[in-house]
Amino acid sequence: MNISREQIKKAFVSKVEDIDEYAYNNQDWYQQDEQRIRYILATIEMDPGDSYSSNPKQLELGQESNRFYNCIEFSDVKGEYQINDEYRLAELMRMSDEDLRKYIEDNEYDWIGDDYDHINEYLFQIMNRWQDEVEFDTTDYDNVDAMTVVKRARLWNVDPETGFKSENKHEVGYNILMDYFNELSEESRAECHARLEKVEL
Repeated sequence: MNISREQIKKAFVSKVEDIDEYAYNNQDWYQQDEQRIRYILATIEMDPGDSYSSNPKQLELGQESNRFYNCIEFSDVKGEYQINDEYRLAELMRMSDEDLRKYIEDNEYDWIGDDYDHINEYLFQIMNRWQDEVEFDTTDYDNVDAMTVVKRARLWNVDPETGFKSENKHEVGYNILMDYFNELSEESRAECHARLEKVEL
């Protein structure tokens, strides 16, 4: 069983158009599409019942602790991940939107907490690192009703030879220069390096 990066992206990364302009309650926000529900199940250890209750819940027939927790870990490095349980991950990825919602409802899972911080986690760690169409940011943290989700279209400069891209055209130019750097004489490399340092490229 080989799970590809593209399959993981399809299963866990929301469509840009499905991210609303305003966000408040993290419990509701993460249930707005199946990708975010999968992210919750993969990243939060949950037991049935009220997570704030001091009394352990008597499990009902069919209820269980979240069996998908930690089946995959998403890295802070762009687009990197580690699969810890391929079988469970594959099961989670196969579940339909209806199946996911039923699993959460049947087990009475909740993840109520730091609403804005938790929402930002997904926007910055998943949306900004797994797609390059739009960059997400958030504002209005002091607004108790909702924070604002800002979308900025990314404008890429692309090296047609290697496909390297950056929103900074100077970075693309520098990368092209480095492709030919080793072909220069030692004296020329030293001179070039000294000149580049002075302009802080």
